[in-house]
Amino acid sequence: MLAVVSLIFALAGVGVGVFSFITLNNYINETNAYVLPKARVYYDGPTYTIPSGGGVSVFNYDQKSYDSHGTFNLLLDYYTVPETGYYHIIAQYSIDADDGDFFLIQLYSNNILVSFRAWGSSVTTNIFGVALTDIVNFIKGDHLTIKLYQYNSGSLSKDIYDGEEYSFFAIAKIV
Repeated sequence: MLAVVSLIFALAGVGVGVFSFITLNNYINETNAYVLPKARVYYDGPTYTIPSGGGVSVFNYDQKSYDSHGTFNLLLDYYTVPETGYYHIIAQYSIDADDGDFFLIQLYSNNILVSFRAWGSSVTTNIFGVALTDIVNFIKGDHLTIKLYQYNSGSLSKDIYDGEEYSFFAIAKIV
């Protein structure tokens, strides 16, 4: 009789152990299956020119490095925020600069300016990076765009450098 009771307890213990193992693995797999929203797009097309002093221009991205939630629209050049929360933003464009040139890079949410960086060049250089980095709280459904502006005393249009290392927009939700 004692052997039968011991066998029942042993089988019950094995059953609880197997159940716990399966439950733990399902929890781990469900937790690891979620990927935070993130995207990176860049400009890699033909020559892209911005006029001097002609107002702000929406940056024309044409390639995706990745887009974990499929939320960047390359045709309209905006990112739709998939989840409410804080996001880390990095945006940059690279351009020729002369002494005295002035540059802006701006982040808009639903056509409202939320962040910008202004840069002035004090030297002549072939590649001048105009960069913005910020952490901003967005609401699900917000449309984000990057706009840029450049002014130089000669009022000359300038070409943006193409390639992912020169002109890009990256966004990632942070916890």
